[in-house]
Amino acid sequence: MSNATQLIGEILIDLGALSGGQLQVALGEQRRMGGRLGEILLAKEIITDEQLSQALARQQHLEWMPSSELKPSDEALEMLDAGSARAFCALPLSVLQGQLRIAIGNPENLPLLGDIEQMSGCKVVPVLASETAIAEAVDKFYQKQVKAKREAEEEVSSSAPIVRLLEGILTRAVNDKAADIHFEPYRGQFRIRMRSDGVLYEIDPPPAHLATALVSRIKVLANLDISETRMPQDGRIDLVLAGHRIDFRVSTVPTQGGESVVLRLLDQRNLQTDLTGLGLQKTEEQQLTEFARRPNGIVLVTGPTGSGKTTTLYSLLHQVNDPDTKIITVEDPVEYDLDGIVQIPINEEINVTYQSVLRTMLRQDPDIILVGEIRDPETAQIAVEAALTGHLVLSTLHTNDAPSTVTRMIDLGVEPFLLAATIEGIVAQRLVRCVCKECAQEVNATEEQCKDLNVDASETFFKGQGCADCHFTGYTGRTAIYEILEMDPALKEQFLKNPSTLMLREQARKRNMRTLRERGIELARAGTTTLEEVIKGTQAEES
Repeated sequence: MSNATQLIGEILIDLGALSGGQLQVALGEQRRMGGRLGEILLAKEIITDEQLSQALARQQHLEWMPSSELKPSDEALEMLDAGSARAFCALPLSVLQGQLRIAIGNPENLPLLGDIEQMSGCKVVPVLASETAIAEAVDKFYQKQVKAKREAEEEVSSSAPIVRLLEGILTRAVNDKAADIHFEPYRGQFRIRMRSDGVLYEIDPPPAHLATALVSRIKVLANLDISETRMPQDGRIDLVLAGHRIDFRVSTVPTQGGESVVLRLLDQRNLQTDLTGLGLQKTEEQQLTEFARRPNGIVLVTGPTGSGKTTTLYSLLHQVNDPDTKIITVEDPVEYDLDGIVQIPINEEINVTYQSVLRTMLRQDPDIILVGEIRDPETAQIAVEAALTGHLVLSTLHTNDAPSTVTRMIDLGVEPFLLAATIEGIVAQRLVRCVCKECAQEVNATEEQCKDLNVDASETFFKGQGCADCHFTGYTGRTAIYEILEMDPALKEQFLKNPSTLMLREQARKRNMRTLRERGIELARAGTTTLEEVIKGTQAEES
């Protein structure tokens, strides 16, 4: 019988791994139970995995490699990631002249070698080895490789130049009062941008080859896995910069050019807890203070992401944070630590959700409850229940203006009569940039601005021309514009008629509610902001 057709049992006898009697017993078992002869012999512990792989190699005319010789090179391991190596039961051994020598454990996987060739870019030359030995070697050597890579990256990322470079970038961000820092790798390029006053601007980037080391340094500080570059990660860094403790929220995502990292800066010094610093007029301050001191009900602050809703809520809490008042917040995430207030962070991975926390929160005997965001019908319903049972509930919602908040709550399944019984006040807000005082100049409204905003062409406004103090943007800092809707019995009665947003807006205007756009125009006339900012900040309201 030729080798091409030689049976596995005959080969094992030739190798001295099996006797004829043992073969007959195994063949009898195979006839009764079915299955592969090699697996039967392994199960009965007549042969070893090593002996079976040697026999399979001879049968398939492949080179066989003993377990003791499974020693891959670092270059070869780079050709195939650990997950693929485990999936294929394959161990890359060496790379020479464009050929990847690789050990496989099962000849049936030979058709899959084309996939490995595509992944590695090399012609694959297979050898056969024990499946068990390959699996153990994959775990051993890839773990060793990952550890070595991690240690090397940590060493580089902890080097003095990288440490100083990152510290310089972070310190600049703090001094510029930036809200976010973006580290963006591209092929052959590395860009760093900062967001200040709601606008991104680019800073001089370091050389592209330092991108990996810089990102690794950030991940080390945030206690993230620096060897994991294929999955998004989130972390937190607590540093003292320029004599102040700064909290950084870290988010990483894989991209085509490498890992993109965004740092959110949370500087306790920038937390505004006094209503007088929010840009409110005296009457508006009084309204909000009155909202915060209601014994029960719901007060909603609305606006898009980044419009300052959390700051307004924290300022309201500050008004009522007394020793005789129990305040509990549930936030996603907790942005700032507030003294004297119980703050609970959301963690959906362990089922700590708004819904689960709110139900537990009501058993903690609170007077005031802050819900970070009402985002679903269940949260809305629990907030209403809390208000009906004698609690003051403060929360946020994503709507364009104050009147549309009512219809949004109805859309979330809250009955109109329950809204009438619970809603005490709604605050819509936007952030607009302030004119840079160093380069401000008088300007007149354009024809288009006159049409959009109903202002007179002869009126004088102000606009920054751009200077070093404002990074040549014409703006320094931001302030808020507010639209405050205070409920009264007549307005609440409208809720029961399932009114449209337009109808509610008309009723609110009759009660002297100033719209976001009207308030923005007032600030533009005062020289605080520009007409461009007013239009940009209130487009959604007018659409």
